[in-house]
Amino acid sequence: MKNKLLGLPLGLLLATALTACGGGGDTGGPIVGPDPTNPAPPPIASNCTIGYAVTANPILTGADPLIGNQWHLSNNGQSGGTFGEDVKAFGAWVTTKGAGVRIAVIDDAVETVHPDLTPNAVVGGSFNYNTGTNLPLPCTADDGHGTQVTGLIVARDDNAIGLSGVAPRASFVGYNALTSSRSGDISDALGRDNQVNQISNNSWGSPDNGFRQSSEALWNSAIDNGIASGRGGRGSIFVFPAGNGGVVELANRTTTTENSNFDGYANRFGVITACATDHNGVAPFFAERGTNILVCAPAAAGSSTGLSTTALRGTYSSDFIGTSAATPIVSGVAALMLAVNPNLTWRDVPLILAGTARKNAPGDTSWSGTGTARFNPKFGFGVVDANAAVNAARSWTSVGGSSSLLTCGIYSANPNVAIPDASAGGAVSPISSTINVTGCPITKIEYVEATFDAPGHPYSSDLRLRLNSPSATTSELADDRSCGQNLSLAENPCVQPYASWRFGSVRHMGESSNGIWRFEVTDMSAQDTGRFVGWTLRIYGR
Repeated sequence: MKNKLLGLPLGLLLATALTACGGGGDTGGPIVGPDPTNPAPPPIASNCTIGYAVTANPILTGADPLIGNQWHLSNNGQSGGTFGEDVKAFGAWVTTKGAGVRIAVIDDAVETVHPDLTPNAVVGGSFNYNTGTNLPLPCTADDGHGTQVTGLIVARDDNAIGLSGVAPRASFVGYNALTSSRSGDISDALGRDNQVNQISNNSWGSPDNGFRQSSEALWNSAIDNGIASGRGGRGSIFVFPAGNGGVVELANRTTTTENSNFDGYANRFGVITACATDHNGVAPFFAERGTNILVCAPAAAGSSTGLSTTALRGTYSSDFIGTSAATPIVSGVAALMLAVNPNLTWRDVPLILAGTARKNAPGDTSWSGTGTARFNPKFGFGVVDANAAVNAARSWTSVGGSSSLLTCGIYSANPNVAIPDASAGGAVSPISSTINVTGCPITKIEYVEATFDAPGHPYSSDLRLRLNSPSATTSELADDRSCGQNLSLAENPCVQPYASWRFGSVRHMGESSNGIWRFEVTDMSAQDTGRFVGWTLRIYGR
């Protein structure tokens, strides 16, 4: 696959095949792990620089000494941030800590023998795609990403060591498919044991290099199969990051920005897309906008200070930031929800998360709408609220799974009109094309897909794209951006043409489908011209 591991804050490549949406450091320490089911050292590949002497240690009881540092669980200003800017985990724990729920972590590696993780590791449930064993252990010091991710979800609470995950009594398995060179292994991991793995955490995505990058057919099939047949037909819960392309450095040393809708893994129906906020509840420097974003989670306390979590060799780190760190927090909240209501479907979970999210950064001018219909392309429906989500999940009436999902479309329009070039003095008025949806039975939208086709425009990043619904709400699909000068065509994401690119949007959740949908195109910079060839619309809901 062409996705890669992304690192923050230094852009460290953690593997050659995939990009994780976050980063942190390995702080060293003893090479020990308590897994009584594997008394012998696991096989280590010849190129590995980390070895493990596996020992059986009892699970202790007592307060977690580092939990006070976990401002994302309960923010009292300990990192210098704003009181209350957290996920309200302590309130949810009064009801549940996630027992009975099983999460699959698909990443570079997972130190399943970490003392703070092994109490929640499913015996024999993990898989190493490189050795064929059930220990997806880190091979080098660069393989620490998955261990940090896992700690944020399921680090054991009240065991007198370390800290706690959001769902500290849930179970987990680890799959190191990101380090495999075989193209089908990630798709295999997405569907592996999907009758017992309820949630799939994927803290990775397309490289944040400014280009639009689509998902592969194998990946698409894995998502489709998971939501249709996973968990006995209730559907697997897939959580992916929004991306860290808020600032993308190009080959000419200038910077540009990305949109989460440019990542084919993050902009697809069936996937929960998680963004990040900082400890003040605002967007960090790496944040991407996107109408595909459902909810955010706290994942940065500054440019290099982040979340405390588990790290390699049985230790801990405090510098894990990025949407890689936000994603497991959302997965942990989903686990708490499933613990109180196992019958929630893959459609129920995002509806509850959106409806119970907390409005952060109330002064931000990008908020639109009111109540549960409010939305911000920086934050989706807001910051995930574990306590509110758990309470809502307990009495939630399911909307059903794939079998009851309604789909309308694909509708299409082919205007094939010239896009007026902006004058030297600024942007011109938008041109638009409409589709009149009639007879669609969907009265409550859950997701909208719109494709846009302007393949001949030589500088596609001049274009601002908007989708307006019959309810007069707007999906901000893409904004204009610049990539500077002196870039070859292969290095310049701003010249990548729009060739039936699919945009996903949760912005219209809860609206009715019927009426006039309008796609608007505005050229925001002078010199380059092209044609608005066509667009399509597909609506999902109930």
